[in-house]
Amino acid sequence: MKEVIAKNTLSFSCSKKMKYLRTPVDIWSDLSKEFNFTCDMCASDENHLLDKYYTINDSALEKDWNGEVGYVHPLFDGKIGKFVEKAANSIGTFVFLLPASTHTKYFHEYFYEKDNVEIRFLRKPVKGFRFLNDDGSCDDETKIGYIKPLMICIMRNE
Repeated sequence: MKEVIAKNTLSFSCSKKMKYLRTPVDIWSDLSKEFNFTCDMCASDENHLLDKYYTINDSALEKDWNGEVGYVHPLFDGKIGKFVEKAANSIGTFVFLLPASTHTKYFHEYFYEKDNVEIRFLRKPVKGFRFLNDDGSCDDETKIGYIKPLMICIMRNE
């Protein structure tokens, strides 16, 4: 008999263990050296990486993004497209850490083959990507991390 995997085990957004995700240290280190970020668009009060940040209760989707150099790492759920569309309609630079979901509507409408967008596919580390807990502590390194493909999408709107 074939084993059925519950849908809620396949997504971080449904995880009971992690309410929010903190960007892996190595990814953040590289990006923060390259970009002079002005705002962490998808953070919590515990895991923000910059002094200026928005939370689920203080939604970036309701703010003016014009003039920002925004770091955008939304939870891997159905709202990613809304963040991408918001960036596409704003003036500034927006750097996304996203699942490499090249089949999605937002990927094709706003990222793929656009002159103002650079896409970088990330190579998976041997034991997967290590997202940190909200407080910045490491997860259980004896277990496999996030193994699905990730990408960095850089949108420069002038």
